[in-house]
Amino acid sequence: MAPTTRSLAATALLSLALVSYGSSAAAADSWSVARGTAEASGTTRPVEMGGLHGPGLAVEGELRTTGPGCSTLWIQWAEDLTVGPPFRMGTRCGAGSIPVRFVRPAGLGQTWVKLCNDTNPEAPHANCSEPRYVR
Repeated sequence: MAPTTRSLAATALLSLALVSYGSSAAAADSWSVARGTAEASGTTRPVEMGGLHGPGLAVEGELRTTGPGCSTLWIQWAEDLTVGPPFRMGTRCGAGSIPVRFVRPAGLGQTWVKLCNDTNPEAPHANCSEPRYVR
């Protein structure tokens, strides 16, 4: 039975995803994001989680603020075309810095971070940076 165009296309996409993932999974990548008087930066790296889907992703860094008020760093990812909820990596109020770290589950999804100035507790994502793709 000859393969269909659809099955060939699906195989090609899966192969491309696996090659892309495999070539980038070994290296740490840098990221940074800023909003107002706050900025956050760090690296991403694969971490072994013992799962069948490959390594998880550790997103690590530092959140720094130079002004008053509070700023929060959020992480979010999409897996199989499904976007999950944002997770809080850390909040800093007033000038100073804090370390931030989050390990997301294994998979081939996309991950991004955003930095929000917490000016309205009822709408914590109303005053945020553009999402920054980290891997």
